Amino acid sequence: MIAELRIADEKMAAMVLRLQRRAYAIEAQLIGSTALPPLHDAIASLQRCSERFFGYFQGEWLVGAIAYERSGPTLHLCRLMVDPDCFRQGIASALLAFVIKQEPSACEMVVTTGSGNTPAIRFYKRHGFRAIERIETPERIELTKLVKRSG
Repeated sequence: MIAELRIADEKMAAMVLRLQRRAYAIEAQLIGSTALPPLHDAIASLQRCSERFFGYFQGEWLVGAIAYERSGPTLHLCRLMVDPDCFRQGIASALLAFVIKQEPSACEMVVTTGSGNTPAIRFYKRHGFRAIERIETPERIELTKLVKRSG
């Protein structure tokens, strides 16, 4: 089941933070850097962000989440995470499809991921995104920016 997450609720924010740390630890291994900003979030920083969060639940367990911001016709996918124990079950695809249905008037979606995160890049390309740019962060992490345009 997918539901909107009330990140202002401290218990919910703690659940998201736990999931985020587990998921981004895998990306950190893939790209060879623990400087990924999501690994250093706290409950308060999650609650201050302006992203809209949706979670994928298996029973009571939050096993996946997606967060985005909308700027005019563009959706900026800020986070897409799946618990490592639940990889390859279609959770990320279900979350992405859900957001696309939530925002039918969006003309494009933009996402960045670590350039060394081959599984994520393959995932986004499989869903119609194309790589348009490489960026280096202040933490010296190389990111790939991908975009998907509708129509």
